[in-house]
Amino acid sequence: MTTKILGIDHIGIAVRNIEEALRFYTDTLGLSATPVEHNAEHGLRIARVRIGDIDLELIEAQDWERTTQRHLPYKGPGVYHFGLRVADVDAAVAELEHADVPLIDHVPREGDTMRVSFLHPDAANGALIELVMRTVKSAKRQT
Repeated sequence: MTTKILGIDHIGIAVRNIEEALRFYTDTLGLSATPVEHNAEHGLRIARVRIGDIDLELIEAQDWERTTQRHLPYKGPGVYHFGLRVADVDAAVAELEHADVPLIDHVPREGDTMRVSFLHPDAANGALIELVMRTVKSAKRQT
């Protein structure tokens, strides 16, 4: 792949109860976390725990019809996906499509601070990979 992977952006962890999960990371491990965000569009509650340059993205699904929530009964809580940071998500998607890599998102999804595209787990031996291009620099994350 000529589009360079810049590093690991985050690791998504599916949890049954976000408050319970946050207590472990903050009280037990002494890490700091962002406030819980509600993503109504995808039926998720998300909080991030920062470790060095990488976030642990705690994900609690509230809609059983959504992908994350369907994942829980089969695999249980745990690592759900990992985000790989790229400089240009559109170029990466085009290159992967050209190489016939199975994708979930052929057009990157827009977020507040990023554009993302998921590869199908079949592409990476069962691992769900999210390509992440940061679009806004924040005080929390300088890229």
